[in-house]
Amino acid sequence: MAEVTIIKSKSGFQWIDIFNPKKSDIEALAKEYGIHSTSVQDCLDPEHLPKFEKLSTYSFIILRAFDEKSSLESDTVEELTRKIAIFYTDQFIITVHRKDQTFLAKLRDKWKTEFEQRESVSSSLMLASLMKEILQTYEHPVDEGLNLLESYEMGIFNAHGAKPFTLESGYFLKRKAFVYKRVIRMSFDALQKIISTSEPTHTPYYQDLRETLDSLYFYADELVESVNALLNLHISIQQQKTNEASHRTNEVMRILTIFSVFFMPLNFIASIYGMNFEFMPELHMRLAYPLVLTVMFTTAISIYLWFRRKGWM
Repeated sequence: MAEVTIIKSKSGFQWIDIFNPKKSDIEALAKEYGIHSTSVQDCLDPEHLPKFEKLSTYSFIILRAFDEKSSLESDTVEELTRKIAIFYTDQFIITVHRKDQTFLAKLRDKWKTEFEQRESVSSSLMLASLMKEILQTYEHPVDEGLNLLESYEMGIFNAHGAKPFTLESGYFLKRKAFVYKRVIRMSFDALQKIISTSEPTHTPYYQDLRETLDSLYFYADELVESVNALLNLHISIQQQKTNEASHRTNEVMRILTIFSVFFMPLNFIASIYGMNFEFMPELHMRLAYPLVLTVMFTTAISIYLWFRRKGWM
């Protein structure tokens, strides 16, 4: 069942906030306020990205607020954000959303007081206030992402107390940051269209909002670029470690090869005279033992000199 909150000003301007509506509720709303069927379809699409449309009798905006209850594993637009559809004219503003959020409850209380105190309320003023509250929901997750990035940067060099960085964690943070950047960018485009179709006297209402969006987009873009740089650095460090390990392995193999080359001819000579044949003339020679040792020593020296000449030692 849809929950509808209607706040009216002294001049007759009203804010109609509809929470968790069914399709029939949206269709009834469209019939009452003359909302086009295409706007109804966009309103019912939970994955729709920010946009702005100006029709003959009303203007239509879709924004996405960061979902304060999203899980740590969330990394898509639908999981991280919640759509808020806004229909407005000079006489009313209608907000439609499937999930209530803290900032909306506070905003309803604030504007209820404002409506009681003000003689008249401008839809542009209220729209700017509503959009600012929606977009400011990204301040905390973007700041949180930057803090996490800083911890990862220290962790990549094994700093004490830092979070360990992996390709998986870096890619996950990058996906989140890209969602923030994309939604903020599209919200900025929607704001530009609102300003271009608004009366010049209403432009000051959106100036502060534009500055907020500029700042958010700058930090979201910085987060995306920094995560990309950190991922590349991590890959480079891992490649360097792999290369160092390969170099150490090659060095060990080189040393083992050198030793094996030294001992191969010596073992060959020793194995010949270690055979238990009865007729081996050298066994009865008086100088056979020192002669064989001399041959073995000369062979070893020759191999050493050859290796030095080739630059292998």
